[in-house]
Amino acid sequence: MLDVNDIHVTYGRLRALKGVSLSVKEGEIVCLIGPNGAGKSTTLASIAGGVTPHRGTISLEGKPLAGVGPEGIARLGVSLVPEGRHVFGALTVAENLRVATYMRKDRSAIAADYDRVLALFPRLQERIGSPGGRLSGGEQQMLVIARALLTKPRLLLVDEPSLGLAPKIVDQVYDILLAARKMEGLTLLINEQSSHRILKHADRIYVIRGGHIQLHDTAANLQDGEAIKRAYFGFGEEAAIDEEDAA
Repeated sequence: MLDVNDIHVTYGRLRALKGVSLSVKEGEIVCLIGPNGAGKSTTLASIAGGVTPHRGTISLEGKPLAGVGPEGIARLGVSLVPEGRHVFGALTVAENLRVATYMRKDRSAIAADYDRVLALFPRLQERIGSPGGRLSGGEQQMLVIARALLTKPRLLLVDEPSLGLAPKIVDQVYDILLAARKMEGLTLLINEQSSHRILKHADRIYVIRGGHIQLHDTAANLQDGEAIKRAYFGFGEEAAIDEEDAA
């Protein structure tokens, strides 16, 4: 479904991505994990069209995305849930959700989709008239996921869904993502810092550090966590390679 091939991204003199390649098959949950500054968010932003790689290619179902802006990529069925829970604080929950439907052409289906998405988020239904800025962190995360689902994506990119949330709320967020995958037939690419939950939920895992993919394997093959730990922290030979690259 999605193929990212050797993409490079720089911010001024900073090389954020140094040849990242990954793929996501339809129906999969693929997780990209790594420490802060590893390049996770830049990878998702590149796929969603918010950042333009200066080298490499990104394609969706064989169609190159080069030159296609964020709105065009969204119309192709890719939606990004950004890090940091970007809600419209002055708008109510209902108004935040309606924003996601403005670019849709299938107006007759919106009401049914609205009801179906709210069924996934009963807490949002309870807070439907509340301003987005007054929601808790967990409720805001639910709101941005619900808003993304109302764009009718086929591929949902989720950036750090557990950031700043209590473990119990994180479990609720992942339960919702899994339910949405089943109900909506979604494909998911999720960025995370921690491997704890993704080992339970993911089909495949990529570990990124220093703008490089350090490890790729199925979650089933990585259950003991040792290979992930080595790739994540750069133990041994890989750390030496990274130091040479930085020099």
